[in-house]
Formats: sequence, structure tokens, C-alpha cells
Amino acid sequence: MKLLGTIFFVSTLWTLNASAQDQTAVCQETVERRGSIQMQMIPASDGNCFVSVHNRKAQGLLYRDYLFTADGELMIFNSFGPGDESQTTGAREFFMFPRVQSTPTYEWNDETRRLTVTTVNGNRASFDYEDAELVEMTGATIKRASSIVPGNRGGIEILNYQGLLLDGGFKMGSAPTGNSRANSIFTDRTGKTCKVQNYELFKYTSDGDVIFKHSDKGLQSLLKSRCPQLNF
Repeated sequence: MKLLGTIFFVSTLWTLNASAQDQTAVCQETVERRGSIQMQMIPASDGNCFVSVHNRKAQGLLYRDYLFTADGELMIFNSFGPGDESQTTGAREFFMFPRVQSTPTYEWNDETRRLTVTTVNGNRASFDYEDAELVEMTGATIKRASSIVPGNRGGIEILNYQGLLLDGGFKMGSAPTGNSRANSIFTDRTGKTCKVQNYELFKYTSDGDVIFKHSDKGLQSLLKSRCPQLNF
């Protein structure tokens, strides 16, 4: 059986759940394919919406997947080959603010052979048909490692983000924000940073779900006291 065929199933397995927002865009169960890309849009029972990008032509369980959520998250999931998931999978989590729309959307361009996912922040993330990899994203510089190995922390870095970026870090075998005592790092558009412990940002339910618990207004209020040097 193919291990964790899409990043959505990874997200479910790791019980990562995004905070629901009022839906103004339509989120419908969708599976579409072009080139090497399999794109899924998945509405969750709580009103959330996920868009995943998977390399359907990857061989030997060696691949990098991407998941966009309604709370502004971009998760990069890595599969490093067959074996125990604690040793052969890993994830990097980023959250981007502010959020200006409620649902991630997508569009295909067969002329340029690109899939573009528009995040809830309004950024346009483009993926190449040939390898299903992130090529660029508006409002930021994307640095991508060609190799898929544990040592490069998911292989994606988001630099010069023209908003507020939260880096949840990288972890083998599970989502890094699942550790309530770990730190996540905010970086503003000027490059200033601030560490905040995850329990201040995420709600941890008895079912094991991890939910980002702040609206943009609530996050702004928290940062005024915890990270007043940041521009948000």
C-alpha cells in the first residue's frame, strides 16, 4: 500500500487541524491532474479548506508534498523512502499573515505548464508540471533544495516575506507544532524576529488536534505584548 498518498492524509494522521473561518469562496471536493501534479481540494467537516499538491509520478516513496490551509499555513511534507514513518517522514510548517481571504484557491495554466495556488494571504504559489515542485511565490523569495533528505529541514525556505511569517520548524515523524513547549519564530517584513512558545499560539485538544487559536486581530494583540518590536 502506498504510504501517505497525499499530504492531506498525512495531515489527518498527524491530527493537524486548522482554525475555521467564514467561507466566502467555494471549497469543493476536487482531484485534478496535470503533468506530474495531483492537486486535491478538500473541505473539512469544521468548514476548513485544504489544497494539497502531490507529485503523482514520484518513485520509491521519495517525494515532497505541499499543503495549504485556511488558517494561512503552508506545510511541506517529505517522504524519504520506505520504513517506519518516525524515521522516513518529516514536515516543515510555515504560517503567513495577514489573512485576507477565507479559502485557498487554484488555477491551471497549460501554456506555461504551471499550477498556481492562491493562499488565504493573497500570495500566488506556482508549481511546475514536470516535477510538482514549488517554483516561486509572490511576496516572498523561495529557496528550494533539489535533494529530499532529512538534513535540509524539508528543503524549502521562505525568505523576504512581505508580511508576517511564522516558522514552526521541522520535525521527523510528526508535525513540529505538535510540541506545545517548542518555540516557533516570527519574522516580520523588515527581518526582525521573535520566538514564541507553541502553547501561546495553538490550542491542543483532548483528541490530539493542533489548532491555531488566534484571529489576525487577536494575534496582533498578543504580539504587542510579547513581541513589540515586530511590524504587523
